[in-house]
Formats: sequence, structure tokens, C-alpha cells
Amino acid sequence: MVFKKIDKEKLGEYLDKISYIAYSDSFAKFAESAYASRRSFVGVFEDDRLKAFFPVFERKGGRQHIAEAPFFIYTEVFFIDKNFVINGLNLGRKLAKFLNCDVLRLNIYKLFFPDNFTTGGFKEIFMALIIPLTNVRSFEDYLKNSISRNARSKIYKAQTIGFELVKLGENDLAEFYELYHRHVKHLNSAPHPVDYFRKILNTHNLGRNLFIFGARYQGRLISANLFTLDKDYLEVKFLADDINERRLFPNNFLYAEMIKWAIANGVKFIDLGGIPRTMHSNIEFKKSFGAEEYPIFTAYFFRNPLQKIIFKLNRHILYIKKYPELILNKFIFGK
Repeated sequence: MVFKKIDKEKLGEYLDKISYIAYSDSFAKFAESAYASRRSFVGVFEDDRLKAFFPVFERKGGRQHIAEAPFFIYTEVFFIDKNFVINGLNLGRKLAKFLNCDVLRLNIYKLFFPDNFTTGGFKEIFMALIIPLTNVRSFEDYLKNSISRNARSKIYKAQTIGFELVKLGENDLAEFYELYHRHVKHLNSAPHPVDYFRKILNTHNLGRNLFIFGARYQGRLISANLFTLDKDYLEVKFLADDINERRLFPNNFLYAEMIKWAIANGVKFIDLGGIPRTMHSNIEFKKSFGAEEYPIFTAYFFRNPLQKIIFKLNRHILYIKKYPELILNKFIFGK
């Protein structure tokens, strides 16, 4: 395998045939605004012939040069030659040297090319939950045939409560952020600063490729979804809710409304994001809405053993910052 950086303009004829988000400008803008990443394209050549290509996102983190391919998206390697096979471990080792990075993470999602990429030595840490809508005729049809009886019951109950579906705009950022902040703090985690969301809003066209759907109850915002849309691919980025109002099933209401909107707007896939395999209740909740499970194969590659130690140390420090109460209770109070 020989790697070369490729200008996006030279990939035009290939990109026009692809309808997913791995290469999309809107996703690149999200990665740039949210994670300070920059995108480039890498081609895989054999005998000077382009066999496959993929986007790479590079950023600085913990004083390390970190590269990710793709970057939390799951249709990432595009094969020009359908008979070309890539060995994942071999690709990772060579790509890390080519990019001259300290850390390389590969996330491989094999739905569209099951035989073209070998994943021996990779770990299945995360699970992708995706709702396919390709052959769905109407929301009523989907509700009846794809959403579980238990989820349907909660949707019907939620619809009787009197929720108001709202599409939030820039002027509603403070209200959305307050809900998000309380949601994340309840999970004993560290919320992103409000500027993180301002950058996302400033980078995207709100109401066109970025949406925030909310559920109001008695005038209060009690649930919200932030998602992006690229052609026929919808990806949920954030879900926040009021823990004290979960008995009213606002998340069921909001998921149903999002699916209804997606069907009406020709969406073929709803990507509910990558979830750790250990979060069984979260996985089962999303599967009850018709989501299907797909493993995400992950592997890390390091410049040298020292970079691996630094990377793990940075992750431990980040974990302590995100979960200070959990660390305090466990190691000081023994809870």
C-alpha cells in the first residue's frame, strides 16, 4: 500500500456517487468547530492506481498530534476497486508513519464493505445504533411495524400529556444549554462550555443542516435533540432531558417526532451515535425504536511506547476532570 494526500477537487467524480457523511463538508465543519480538527483525504494506491480513499481528521490534544480515521462516523473507507482488500492492522501502522502523528485511532464500521476490510486485532468497544428508513412509506407504517409495543405505549402516553414540539433557534441556546448542563451534571460528568455550542451554531446553517428539536411541557423545555442532516443521513449529536420529568416519557415523544420528520423529509438513515457496549439500557432504549446494532471496530496506533503512556495519562486526567465526584467518593469515602 502506498499513501498519498489527495485534493478534494480531484475526488469529485467519486464523491458525487457517495450519499453518506464520511466525506461531507457539513461534518467536516462540525469536527472543526467542536473538536478543532482539520480534514484531509488520503488515497491508497497500488501500482499508481487509486484503490480506495478516506478522510482523516487531525488535531492537537494533550500536546500530542492525534489523527482519527474517520472521526465518529461510520461509512469511512470508499473503495474504488471492489475487489481490493485492506488489512486493518497493516493500514494503521503504515498510516501512522505517513501522517507522522503521535496517536492514530481507526474506527471501522463495516456495513457497506464487509469483505474489503479485515479487522483482526481490533476491539469492539462501541456499538453503532442506526435506524434504517429506506423502504418506509409512512410514519404510521413504521410506528406499527418497527417500534416495539412498549415504546409505542410510552409514545401514546406522551402524546396525551400535552407536549409542545418546538424547533429551537439561536435565541434559544441559553435555554437548551441550561437543560443540557443539568443533564450532564446529573450523570456526574463535565459539560462542554456554552461556547462549544456557539461555535457549532455559527458553523452550521440552523434549520437546514443543523436542527434542535425540543419538547415543552407547561412552558418549560424538558427534552431536546440536537442533530445534523447531510443529504439523506441524519445523525443525533446530543440528547438532553429533565430527569425529574422522565415519568412523562418526553424522550419517547421527541424520538417519535424526529422519526416522523425524518420520514417526511426523505431521510434513509438515522444514526443514533456510538454507544459503549456496557450501556445496555441505552442500547435497548434505542433498539425499541427500530435501531439496529452494528459493531464499531477500533484500534489505536502509537509513534512509540512513550506516546502510548502519555495518551493514557491524558485520558486518566480527562476522566478525573469529567467525574470528580465519582473519584472523590470511590477513593476517599470508599463509596
